[in-house]
Amino acid sequence: MGPSAAPKPTLQSAWNLFATHWRTYLALQLTVLGLAVVSAAIGLLITVIAVAVTGGVSADLPEGVTQLVSSALNLPFSILYQVLAGLIGVLLSALPALWFATGHHLNYRESLALLRANPRRYVLAGLLVSVAASIGILLCVFPGLIVMALTPIYVRRVFTSEEPLWPAFWACFNDLSSGPSAIGLIGYQLIIIPLILISALFCLVPLLVTVPLAAIFIQQYLAAWEIGAPLPSLEEITPELL
Repeated sequence: MGPSAAPKPTLQSAWNLFATHWRTYLALQLTVLGLAVVSAAIGLLITVIAVAVTGGVSADLPEGVTQLVSSALNLPFSILYQVLAGLIGVLLSALPALWFATGHHLNYRESLALLRANPRRYVLAGLLVSVAASIGILLCVFPGLIVMALTPIYVRRVFTSEEPLWPAFWACFNDLSSGPSAIGLIGYQLIIIPLILISALFCLVPLLVTVPLAAIFIQQYLAAWEIGAPLPSLEEITPELL
């Protein structure tokens, strides 16, 4: 199937795509939630073990030592959780990007297969954005906000092309300054973010809808205006390859 022509970006058309594939988006979010629960349980268990070990060695050890031991033991599990949760979470944005690029919307199983097919690329891409955003926030806040604004474009480039990560990242800056349509993207993001935060006030449940819906809308906008357009070769991607 060829690429799906991106309709005019509206909440209705974004909702239609979400309503068709809501099971996939729900499964991805529940997987992230499950990973968070497992990570918290492991952290609690490690804390109990650290208290038992340090207390057994000496009851006079300061509390800070126990916390240090607990943090050191939990560090690899924490890193693993961050990587897995980040990889699965980014699929909420990558799936609609792939839909508009290829005309095929991956289901839950195919989504995980996509990550397994090239985990190094996606982990390094996430690390690059995280480091760049952190440095930008530390330097002057504004550069970090720019990196956050271009992240959906970067997701589209990473998942819908074979571009090397660093050139793709720098190309996103050009995409973000390419004209009125790119400025409109920032405007939509400024509207969507507070709406998501408001939905989080209702026991977090609405986030299961608002987060993927916002991701779909933004990727629809990028596709409609051809911001961060994928390479033509991506059209050769088929479910069989996954």
